[in-house]
Amino acid sequence: MKQSKCEYKHLLLFVVVSLLFAGSDLYGQSRRVSPKGASRETTENKIKIERMPPPNKTAVIQTPEYSVRVRNAMPKISRKAREWALFEIRYSTSAKWTDELSFSYYVMTKGEDDKGEEIYNYYTTEVRYIDIPKGDHMSCVAIAPSQVERYGKPVALALEIVDKEGEVRDVRTESTIALPKEWWKSTAVLDNPKTKRREGLVDRSKTPFALINIDDYEVVQ
Repeated sequence: MKQSKCEYKHLLLFVVVSLLFAGSDLYGQSRRVSPKGASRETTENKIKIERMPPPNKTAVIQTPEYSVRVRNAMPKISRKAREWALFEIRYSTSAKWTDELSFSYYVMTKGEDDKGEEIYNYYTTEVRYIDIPKGDHMSCVAIAPSQVERYGKPVALALEIVDKEGEVRDVRTESTIALPKEWWKSTAVLDNPKTKRREGLVDRSKTPFALINIDDYEVVQ
């Protein structure tokens, strides 16, 4: 009888200890999994286009004037201030650092050909930024005055932001004319006889605006 009681006590002790270890292991697994799930949420990089200007007269800006003192043997050509088509985009990132982002810009301008007939001019370029810290940033491209004068002012603008894995993180478009939803991918628009492809949409670093508010812009690769 005493032996049975002793065996019972040992069995009961074994069950209690086993339950304690099992509970401890489950608690430990819970602690390991939970922070991992939370980490995914906190490290997710939210990339958002915060502001895009409408592609109308507000995007047409006169060349900035700088005051310098320099001896020049050649007199300045007298002419009125010329106008650039300037597209300044504000965007935000939520990760502490973003390795790189590619900005694909698409612009449509409306003008006339040599015969006075209406034509549309299609521009595109890509700008890649690297080492982007968390917060608000600016991105900007432009069309030079001579092309604005020759081929017309902007009527449509689109932007796609793509990460280094090739995933589109945000996209936005503004237009003052009727166009398909993703007009920059539409064959009906791009293959239209009235649409002409043009070169000349450039990053702001290639314009006189390059040194204005320079800290708002990240390094272009």
